[in-house]
Amino acid sequence: MRLTVSNHSFEYLNLEGTLTLARAMGFTGVDIAGFHNRGRCSLEPDEVGAEPEKYADQVNRLLELYGLDAVDFFPQFGAALDERCFNSPDPTVRLKNMASLKGIVTFCKLTNIPGFTISPGIHHPDRSMEENLSTSGGALSMLTNIAGEQGITVRFEPHVSSVADTPERALALLERAPDARLTLDYSHFTLQYISMDRIHQLLPYTNHFHIRPARDGKLQTRLDENTIDFVDIIHRLKALDYQGCLSIEYVYMSWFDCNQVDCLTETILTKDLLEPHI
Repeated sequence: MRLTVSNHSFEYLNLEGTLTLARAMGFTGVDIAGFHNRGRCSLEPDEVGAEPEKYADQVNRLLELYGLDAVDFFPQFGAALDERCFNSPDPTVRLKNMASLKGIVTFCKLTNIPGFTISPGIHHPDRSMEENLSTSGGALSMLTNIAGEQGITVRFEPHVSSVADTPERALALLERAPDARLTLDYSHFTLQYISMDRIHQLLPYTNHFHIRPARDGKLQTRLDENTIDFVDIIHRLKALDYQGCLSIEYVYMSWFDCNQVDCLTETILTKDLLEPHI
C-alpha cells in the first residue's frame, strides 16, 4: 500500500508540469488522466487507443525523467457523462469505445500501469435499471477478458450520476462482471448522505482508491471540513491485505462546486496527515 496522487488534480498544467509537481511534493506514483477535451495534462483516449506505442514512449520518457511510475490510467471518451458512455444503448458506440480500449490495454502494458479506471456508464431513463446494468455488465465482461490476456486489471469507479451510484448497484454490477474491480471514492456516496457502513462493503473489491475529502451533501471539501475517516479506512484496507495505491484526487472544476478548493495546498495537507498511517 502506498500514497500516490492523481495528475488531473492539477489539470491546468501540461502533463510534464503535473509530473514535476508530483515529484516536488514527494510522491513516487501518479494516476494519469485520459479525459477527452479536458485540461492540459490529459491524453486524448482515442489517440492513445489508436497509437499506444507512441504514447507509451512519451509517458515512459517523462516517468523515467522524474523518477515516477504510473499506477492508473483514467480514460473518458466524452466531454459529458452521456457522451460515448460505456453502456450506451447504441452498439456502434460501444464497439467504438471497445476498439480504443483495446489499444489502451496495450498502452498500460507498455507503461507498466497495472490497471485502468473507467466510468461504468449511466442510467438511461428510457431503459430500466436492469437493462442499463446488464449492458454495462456485458461490456465489462468483454473488456476484462481482453485486458486479462495482458495482465491488466479493469477498474470501474462507482460515482454519482452513474449506473453504479450506490454501493448496492456497484455490487450488482460486480455480480455481472466478476473479474472487474473497483476504483473506490467515498466522496461520491458521502455527497448522497450514504452511510459509511454501506460504503465499507465495497472495500474487499477495491483495486484502486481515490482520496477526496467530502461531507454530507458536498462532493469535495477542504481537509478541515472532511467527515470521511480515511485513517479508519486505511486500517480496514490493511486488514484486507490491500496491496494497491491510495491516490489523493482533488479536482478543480465547476461540477458540484469542486472549484472552491485549493487543490495544491489541500493535497499537501492530506499527504501530511495520511502518510504516517501508510
